[in-house]
Amino acid sequence: VGNSPILGAKDAPVTIIEFSDFQCPYCKRVEPTMKELRDTYKDKIRLVWKHEPLPFHPRAVPAAQLTLEARAEKGDKGFWAAHDLLFKNQQKLADEDLLGYAKELGLDVDKVKIAINEHKYKAEMDADQELADDIQASGTPHFFINGRRLVGAQPFEKFQAVIDEELKNAQAVMAKGVPA
Repeated sequence: VGNSPILGAKDAPVTIIEFSDFQCPYCKRVEPTMKELRDTYKDKIRLVWKHEPLPFHPRAVPAAQLTLEARAEKGDKGFWAAHDLLFKNQQKLADEDLLGYAKELGLDVDKVKIAINEHKYKAEMDADQELADDIQASGTPHFFINGRRLVGAQPFEKFQAVIDEELKNAQAVMAKGVPA
């Protein structure tokens, strides 16, 4: 998990780590599934975001810089608001679009411009990409559910099967007195 943005209860028994890219159409395609998972499982899951901008998506890095500046200014809540806005407007990721989103999100537009132009959060993004390389999480979206790999924009039922198994495992362990 490291210092990555989190959505959900920090002590949730199931952690979903997502390696993703804001310009990837498959990453956008899985977003409704991720929302359905959060709505279904509520505080039993937490989502952790890892940046993996693919080299053939030239607008993914600037978009990621925007989300990281949003997080610096407004915490994880700011990150996820920027995340949602970028996926909603995935076809419009030019610098002027990103600066417009920054204004819409109530961010300091000058700081966002600096983050984009100077790759302010390159070290954080590089760390996520190095982790992805280490665990062979190539391509996006790429998920780990309590460490179990799930690749691609899979339907709700694929996630549900793994999450339900992991919840059973967690309940058995917690019954022995181990905290979530």
